[in-house]
Amino acid sequence: MARTADAVIIGAGVMGSSVAYNLLNDGFRGKLLVLEKDPVHERSSTGLSAGGIRQQFGFAGNIRFSRYSVAFFERFGELMEVDGERPEIDLRQRGYLILATPEGMDALRRRYELQRSLGVEVSLLRPEEAREIVPHLSLEGIAGATYCPRDGYLDPYAVMSGYEKKARSLGAEYLVAEVVEVLREAGRVTGVVTAAGERIATGLVVNAAGPWAGEVGRMAGVEVPVEPVRRHVYTCRIPQGVGYELPMVVDPSGVYVRSETGGRILTGRADPDEPVGFNFAADRSYFMEQIWPVLAERIPLFDNLGLDRFWAGLYEVSPDHNAIIGEHPELEGLYLICGFSGHGMMQAPAAGKALAELILEGRFEEVDAGPFAPDRFARGAAIHEETVI
Repeated sequence: MARTADAVIIGAGVMGSSVAYNLLNDGFRGKLLVLEKDPVHERSSTGLSAGGIRQQFGFAGNIRFSRYSVAFFERFGELMEVDGERPEIDLRQRGYLILATPEGMDALRRRYELQRSLGVEVSLLRPEEAREIVPHLSLEGIAGATYCPRDGYLDPYAVMSGYEKKARSLGAEYLVAEVVEVLREAGRVTGVVTAAGERIATGLVVNAAGPWAGEVGRMAGVEVPVEPVRRHVYTCRIPQGVGYELPMVVDPSGVYVRSETGGRILTGRADPDEPVGFNFAADRSYFMEQIWPVLAERIPLFDNLGLDRFWAGLYEVSPDHNAIIGEHPELEGLYLICGFSGHGMMQAPAAGKALAELILEGRFEEVDAGPFAPDRFARGAAIHEETVI
């Protein structure tokens, strides 16, 4: 049996549900369907995310996106309230402490000045001041740091669920369905086909498929330059305890670590040699060989750890490691919100708002996503962002 819809969103992770909420909250009155092939989000990037949120970027567009999003997360329970119930996202604004070597100080200062000029409450610290925040920190090879107390981390699954519940209350319909074809005619979208053989006629499709965004593009006969790349997250027990809550500490090597519930720590690092692919196999040896030695050197207390659990999820990586937001230049009615390359959770409020504005008003108003336009690669306008973690 055929269906019709005024809009179809492919992907019910945090990005798809943010778009659904923002569209309906901002006045979209048509029939809105959100299609998700993995209803328990076993392999969704949202559910497997480390949950960090930060404003300390080196590109103005990312800073503005994150400033909007942090303010939104601070009011998330109030804004997502349904029938008197407010979601709890366990927002911990313990800050991000980003460390720099002597060679990295010029870039750190440059980013600091840009962040301050855009209103970020960030401080440039001497090494000794960084150790006041993390008393167990080794300052070997560290020349300085930046710290923003409004940065931190949250519960990604709770954020996604809060968006979905609110979107449903506003009229969104969620369906368990895998899209296998995007229909087109005369240069515009006309519908989608599911794995069950159902046709849904629509003139507006939002590709919020995360690591599968490139595959959805191919279904539509266009290129969406997003590739899946595996990333690991590890949690560890600390037998002797720390005695305080760690901020998100980012070592110059790229290793990050923060406190986790139950007195544990959470850590990880992007592997620059990780091949492209849908690989969810978790690798214990990567922690043992590439992460733990760095942790133990930077915070000697962590020389004695017990690996608790670990998992692998996928980054949705674009050519310049930044978001792709807007209508596809070669297919009218196909809108993209993908390619966040690890920034999706922290930028979901701003990204969903921006795309909703573009769909409803034909332009960006409160949130400018112009620099993230899908055609920027063809125009030679790729984004340079130094702080990809």
